[in-house]
Amino acid sequence: MHRHSLRGALAVPLLLLASPAYALELVWEGHYRAEGHLYDSLSLSRDNTNAEGLSSWLDHKARLRPGFLLSERVGMFTQLDLLPSVMWGQSPGGGTDLTTGSSLPLVYDQSVNPPTTTEGGATLQNLRVSRVWGEVWFPKVGTLRFGRMPVQWGSGLVFNAGNDPGDDYGDTEDRVSFTGLAGPVHIMGAVGLPYEGYVNENDGLRAVSGSVAHLAEQAAVGFYSTYRWQSQEDQKVGLWIGDLWGKAELGPVEVETELASVFGRGDLDTGANDVSIMAFGGQLTGGLELDKLHLGLNLGFATGDGDTEDKKLRAFAFDPDYDVGLMMFEQPMPVLAASVATDSNEGRNLSALRTHNGLSNALYLRPSVGYSLRPDLAVHLSFLAAQTAKLPEDQAAEKGYGSELDLNVDYRPFDHFRVDWTGGLFFPGSYYSNYEHPTLGGDFGRMAVGSRVQAVVEF
Repeated sequence: MHRHSLRGALAVPLLLLASPAYALELVWEGHYRAEGHLYDSLSLSRDNTNAEGLSSWLDHKARLRPGFLLSERVGMFTQLDLLPSVMWGQSPGGGTDLTTGSSLPLVYDQSVNPPTTTEGGATLQNLRVSRVWGEVWFPKVGTLRFGRMPVQWGSGLVFNAGNDPGDDYGDTEDRVSFTGLAGPVHIMGAVGLPYEGYVNENDGLRAVSGSVAHLAEQAAVGFYSTYRWQSQEDQKVGLWIGDLWGKAELGPVEVETELASVFGRGDLDTGANDVSIMAFGGQLTGGLELDKLHLGLNLGFATGDGDTEDKKLRAFAFDPDYDVGLMMFEQPMPVLAASVATDSNEGRNLSALRTHNGLSNALYLRPSVGYSLRPDLAVHLSFLAAQTAKLPEDQAAEKGYGSELDLNVDYRPFDHFRVDWTGGLFFPGSYYSNYEHPTLGGDFGRMAVGSRVQAVVEF
């Protein structure tokens, strides 16, 4: 599970406020991740005629976050994503036989190219400038930030910057913010522009955000609030998110909790009009460190919707970078084989999906135990059980998501390098096994076996 402390997010500006002087300086953060997957089978079936069987792939992800410290008071920061989620072996070179002019067989191909469009242009999977923003540090007052910047709060339940090597998404907003300091209290206010629209029409989406947090050495607590609205003649909508977070360290015990609520009303750009939104979610995490032994417990909830046909939206969704399992709420299930495999569908049919990446409409419990075999080697065993929070009455027999048993091995032989392996068994519940797709059938009750390995270089 990936978490990012608010204290860590504020560490760089606070250090710079206390530093004596800076000439022009370049500072770097970033990582490269190579990740391999093996599953048998995300179809959760052997009997369904469209079951895909074994699936496996390798992919890349590199993220560079250079910062330019222009003076002791001014800096500029950027984020560059290189080959994000590009599979190993994607876009082979496509060489030509010089004697015949025909394309070389793949077995003779000597190169792999960055992805390109059908017209030959580069895609966003080659190099993407995801974020760029400026910062100005006012002594003993606070920090002014402006530009396209990451948004992070608390454990990352709702607002998650996605900067961990295991993350794949990340929240970003074009905004101007100011964080003021009053001892251990940090007060932030921001105005943002999530969507501009036409510059000569009042169709943009606006946002105002604010937070107050008390960050002490052993404990932290804070509240984050944001309101988004769009006001034009034929479409008006408002959405408010409130997020309470707290964390405490009491000797060997560490506890963190986060509770969030979402309220809104109006017309959505998906075409749903006059909807009302009310949803809630939260998590509680506890850990106990006993020398080499670590005991942990994570539990949470996300409200569901008992009537998906009305205009009352009640389902809450965690940020997709808040992970609780290897397969459950992380991999699409059930996946079926496409009747006609193409490059665009990668040989898969996703029409029968019950869950995808991201936790929603769920109650879950995840106890874990870990042990440090050596300073550079640790193992963790976790058990995840989940069920739906709310379903329509005609789906009452499909309440259980099931359970998952995961074993993780974390090996860190050198600074800045680690290898992380996770293997898991997923036992589907009635939410999958009782489901019958109108055309693709059912029989989605078979256990799935999964494995993921990550090699990470981080700095």
